[in-house]
Amino acid sequence: MFPSADATREVSESESSEPSSKSSPPPSDQLVSRYRTFCYHVLGERLDRGEPNEILADRLKQAGINATPGMHRSVEILTTVFSVVAAFAVGLVVFRLFIHIPDWYAYLALLVGITFAAVLLGFRFLLSTRIANRKDRLDRELPFTLSELSVLASTGTSPIRLMRRMAQRDHDPAMTAEFQKIVYKTDVQGKDLITALAETAKESPSTSVRESFWDLANMIHQGGNLDEYLRNKSDDVMKLKRLIQKEFIERLSTFLDMYVSLVLVGVLMIAVGAFLINALGSTAAGLDANELLLLLTFGLVPVAVVMTIVLISIAYSKAE
Repeated sequence: MFPSADATREVSESESSEPSSKSSPPPSDQLVSRYRTFCYHVLGERLDRGEPNEILADRLKQAGINATPGMHRSVEILTTVFSVVAAFAVGLVVFRLFIHIPDWYAYLALLVGITFAAVLLGFRFLLSTRIANRKDRLDRELPFTLSELSVLASTGTSPIRLMRRMAQRDHDPAMTAEFQKIVYKTDVQGKDLITALAETAKESPSTSVRESFWDLANMIHQGGNLDEYLRNKSDDVMKLKRLIQKEFIERLSTFLDMYVSLVLVGVLMIAVGAFLINALGSTAAGLDANELLLLLTFGLVPVAVVMTIVLISIAYSKAE
C-alpha cells in the first residue's frame, strides 16, 4: 500500500500532536516475518544475486506480495525441505510404534512423497490463488469506483486531484490501494500521471482494471469527455458482473451433482467394500476392514467435503 503525500503529511502531523496509539503486529505476523527473513538470509540472497526472474517478480506484484523473487523461492524451498523431514520423522514414529503393517516403508515413502508434492504445489497454488482473489476484489469494486470517478469528473476536477481524492477513500480497499500506488508514483517518485497509470495498470492482475487505467491514460493524454467514458465503462463492467453471477447460479447444480455422485456414492461403495473385506477375512493393500473404515471416516470423507467447499467458495468469490 502506498500512501499519498497529503495523507502522509496528515498522519505525520497527527502523530506529532498525539501519542502513538498504533499496536504492534500480531505474534503470528511477527513469526512469519522472522521466518521469511531467516529463509532470505540462508538462501534468498544467493538467488537474488543470480539471473533475475522477471516472470515471478511480475506475479508477486500482481499478488500484492511485498517480496523479491529470491525471498519467495527461498521460503518455498526451505519450507518444502522442513515439511518433508517432519513428515518422515512423524511417519516413522507412527508406523513403528502405533500402526503395524507389513509394508510400512512403502506407506512411509508415499506419505513423504505426498507431503513433498502438497507443499511444493501448495506454494504455486497459493500464489495463483492470491492473484485470483486480488483480481476478484478489483473486479468487484471496479464498477462502483468508476461510478464515483464519473461523479467527481463531472464537477470539473483535474485528473491528478481525482487520483488523490480516490486514494483517500475509506471504502473499496482494493481499488483504493491501486489509486494510492498511482499517487505514490506521482508525488514520491516524481513520475507524470500518464506513466503512473500505465505502470500501475501493468502490475494489476485484473484485465478490466488494466483496460480502465490505460483508457484513462489515453483520455488524459489525448483529451476527451472523461465523465461520459467513465459512465459507459461502469455500465459495461456492471453488465459483465451480472453475467458472471448468472453463470455461478448455473454452476451450483454441477457442484451438487458432483458431490452426490463422487462423495456420497463413492463413500458408500468404499464402506460396502470394507464390510465385504471383513466378511471374507482378507485385506486391501495391507489394511483390514477397521483400518479402511478409519481411513474413510477421518481421511477421505473430510478431504472430499473440504474440496467441495473450496470449489464452491472459489466459484462464489468470482461471482460476488
